[in-house]
Amino acid sequence: MSSAPPISVHTGFVRETLGGLAMRQQDPQAFLERANIHEELIKRPLARISGSQYQSLVLALMDDLDDEMMGHLNRPMRRGAFVFLARASLIGAISLYVVLSRWVKAHRLLTDEVQISFNKGNEVAWITLTGGSRSGGAYPTFLPMVYFKSLHILASWLIGERIKLTEVRFSGPSPIHGDEYAHLFPGDIVFSAPISAMGIPAHYLDRAVNQDNDSLNQFFRGAPGNLLWQYRATDLLSEKIRAILKDALPAPVDIATAARMVGFSQRTLHRRLIDEGTNFQEIKDGLRRDVAIDCLDHSRLSIEEIAGLVGFSDAAVFYRAFKTWTGVAPGVYRQRTLKS
Repeated sequence: MSSAPPISVHTGFVRETLGGLAMRQQDPQAFLERANIHEELIKRPLARISGSQYQSLVLALMDDLDDEMMGHLNRPMRRGAFVFLARASLIGAISLYVVLSRWVKAHRLLTDEVQISFNKGNEVAWITLTGGSRSGGAYPTFLPMVYFKSLHILASWLIGERIKLTEVRFSGPSPIHGDEYAHLFPGDIVFSAPISAMGIPAHYLDRAVNQDNDSLNQFFRGAPGNLLWQYRATDLLSEKIRAILKDALPAPVDIATAARMVGFSQRTLHRRLIDEGTNFQEIKDGLRRDVAIDCLDHSRLSIEEIAGLVGFSDAAVFYRAFKTWTGVAPGVYRQRTLKS
């Protein structure tokens, strides 16, 4: 089985993640250095970092601050809070509904800065979030994203099936990286909503919990930090196309070939990708970008070799494309990574 394509993370997520430090008036430089991220890079609106860099940053913040909300609340949510909530919710639970109901109640024991409610309707159960972030004015979507993403992954894992959400709503406006949220959640994304909420189709709630103590221990290792970067929606058609293109590199795959490989006509594939908010060329460019970033971060390949690896016969064209994707030339990106 081929390995999953590497991912990159928009620096908008990095700026949001560091928002808690900004409210503390704490310099982020030491954390960025530990994650091998150059400070100047995160100021560029189009720039990206590798998934492993983002992992390192999140874990460094959680561990050093002893706060799983990374400074975004007035009082820290100590390390182990997520594991406590999950374990307290799971004891003797017979269904996902029981787990989520208990989780919301147990959460009140840890903080009253974030209010979470859980209401089941005939068709949809809504988890709503109000209150919270000291940095909410600057990054109003960050805390809801962290909560909803963690709960979605936990719930999906518990029943052994990735839950397809009805809708995910954020009370804040779309950030500069708002398009990235389609990769975080398998459902419609709405910004500037009256309230932040995540809608779960009600039929999932009767599903039995499908995990044991051994699998729980493995899942909890590193939680919740390890949940924040596991955000590729791998069951999306766009991600299946991405995997096909990755496996073929450096050879090109055209849309007609990709359509045959997933059992669609070219026209149907194009329409389905549009429905997911993307298109074939965008997927191709995103894959090339992420593989290039991964190589610049983790290999000693020359830039010319990387250009060839991601399917560019002309290194000059690759230079221009990489700068369009990230805001900096590949050589500049590597130099900044090495300096940090």
